[in-house]
Amino acid sequence: MGRASDIPIEPPTGAGPGIVRAVEDRSYLGYIAAALASAVLGGFVFAAWIPMAMSGTTGGGDRLAYMIQAHGWIQLQGWAGLFVAGMAIRLMPRFAGRKPVPKSVTAPLLVVLVIPLVLRITLQTWADGSMARGVAVAIGATTAAGALGVAVVLAVTLAKGKKVREPWRYFAWAGTAWWAIWAVLALAYMPLDDPAPGVLAFRDNDALLWIVMLGPVGNFIWGVQSRSVPVFYGRGTPPLKQLILPGLLYNAGIAVLTLSLAADDTNPPAAGLGLAGAGAALVWMPPLAGSIRGQAKRLRPRARPAARFLIAANLSAMAAGLLLVWSGADMLISDDPWASLQVRDAARHLFGVGTVTMLILGMARLVAPFFALERTESGVPMLLERLPFWLLVAAVLLRAAVPLLGDTLDYEPGRHTMALAGALAWLAIAIFAVSVARAVRAEPRTKRALEGVAANARARNAPRTTGSE
Repeated sequence: MGRASDIPIEPPTGAGPGIVRAVEDRSYLGYIAAALASAVLGGFVFAAWIPMAMSGTTGGGDRLAYMIQAHGWIQLQGWAGLFVAGMAIRLMPRFAGRKPVPKSVTAPLLVVLVIPLVLRITLQTWADGSMARGVAVAIGATTAAGALGVAVVLAVTLAKGKKVREPWRYFAWAGTAWWAIWAVLALAYMPLDDPAPGVLAFRDNDALLWIVMLGPVGNFIWGVQSRSVPVFYGRGTPPLKQLILPGLLYNAGIAVLTLSLAADDTNPPAAGLGLAGAGAALVWMPPLAGSIRGQAKRLRPRARPAARFLIAANLSAMAAGLLLVWSGADMLISDDPWASLQVRDAARHLFGVGTVTMLILGMARLVAPFFALERTESGVPMLLERLPFWLLVAAVLLRAAVPLLGDTLDYEPGRHTMALAGALAWLAIAIFAVSVARAVRAEPRTKRALEGVAANARARNAPRTTGSE
């Protein structure tokens, strides 16, 4: 789905006048591998473990606050953040008509981004006292350095790229700004105070999770979607005039939520206003920037199974948006700092698993080169492509249902249901990781086969000469 103004990454058989040759930086594979590792070894493990610890079925109940916050940030910084950063650094130069970012930049940046994840998985869940403070400082400092690094790389790419008046560019700039803001927030909100150093206050942590999920991660989701997904479904790229208002509302809501952090009130009205505004935009944008129905008729048949992830992701975003409007309105009229906590919990998992995770799996299968090459092979197991979708659907429905049912569901069965949802999501990501490893491993062999086919075709089509000539 490229355009004449794009710089095509050199394909196995690519050649011809007018093609700007650009050797692809394959360090994005490192970002994908690190994101998968953080999800399979950390984030989704906690998703299954924490509810069991809450019910007393497993150990760790005395460290629940630490595990819950580690879980949320491993998912955001690791699974979502690393994947979005890696694909943004790979795709934004192509969208902006720039050559790929060099490995000398992307590889060190990846190391910095991984450090806080390792600290969260290995130390945050058990460190106490002065050690917990030291871990919190290290996590905050490396998070800030990594987020600022991503912001700088993307800002330079966008500033030097083509200046087009398309929605993806403005979402990309907004996302870049939020990566920079994330760096500031990571330094400003280090959990250093007693009685529980290493654990953020609930209100701050709740707001920060939403800011990062919607800002640095969400803006790039809507940018890439607006550039590609409507085309998959036979529609034109949405013009700026269609997305300017919901895009402004979305980012204004995140900004108001960010400003609410400075309030002394435990439940400031600004937080509710910000969440309600961002939620309304989440209901508004999916039909424009993505797709909520139809067939991906512009995709080749072999790629169409991945399109169901996109539909499910956008429907989940709309459902999350409705819940955020509900929760935000409740926060505006209530003095209770725990107002609509369960509703926000359901919305967070609808957006985090239903939207972000679904889009990662779907878009990766559609735009990652190794999956594109895999589709040229025969005999690829279709179960590896189809099963993660249904596992994630089940995980999203179960996980969102528990907080929405509230007291109508007994506590222990509810925790076990949440644990089951976490296990199903873990299995989906593990299968996807196997698919990635399989496709990457087969990539050199597939390239050689395609190059052989192309060479034979050129030989057959070459003009023949006779002896007299």
